[in-house]
Amino acid sequence: MAFLPFSQRAQAWEPIAVQLRRLSGVSSEELIDPAVLAERVGLYLVDANAALEGFSKADRDHLLVTASDSWSGGVFPTPLPNGKCICIINPNHHRRRNRITLMEEVVHIHRKHRPSGLKDVMPGLRVREYHKDHETEAYGVGAAVLLPWSQFYHQLDAGTPVADIAEAFDVTEALIQYRIKVTAATNLYRNRLTQRAVTRRHQPVRTSATGSSTRAV
Repeated sequence: MAFLPFSQRAQAWEPIAVQLRRLSGVSSEELIDPAVLAERVGLYLVDANAALEGFSKADRDHLLVTASDSWSGGVFPTPLPNGKCICIINPNHHRRRNRITLMEEVVHIHRKHRPSGLKDVMPGLRVREYHKDHETEAYGVGAAVLLPWSQFYHQLDAGTPVADIAEAFDVTEALIQYRIKVTAATNLYRNRLTQRAVTRRHQPVRTSATGSSTRAV
């Protein structure tokens, strides 16, 4: 029997995430590179600055500076002659945030989510829109790809701090918090954090050679 998250929604996403990890060629113990997976599902990742080269300076500044917080990434609606789709990711966002953004786009392609329409990002630039349920699935599956349950659960069960888990998986702390909540692991994690804190309080205090006291860790 497969080892799955506690919530039904996350249970449905986990097998899809496993498929994508297999497609990328990495095991559940390895960090995944979303860029490699993007290429394998037919996404052509283009540098945003290069993609916007034909735009006026005012328009580029609007997209990359003024409105930079308003978008994370997108896929152009018309495929290239070879069938691949152009994908751009906001270069001003943190690398860890870009990892989940690209995973979302990968999941949209892998799951064949049909766009509900086109959205004008700015004059001359339109990207696909998706239904809310598609967006929810893309984010949930993308998070499961980056944080496979077989490994993520053990981090939670050990009461590992969120910052340390984020560092280990090279993702944002916000994504860790989301994954804890969506997998219905909040109570488990809170209990483990409490147990960890109690254990640390009861650890013996050692005296160093200089006479100062330090708590064993």
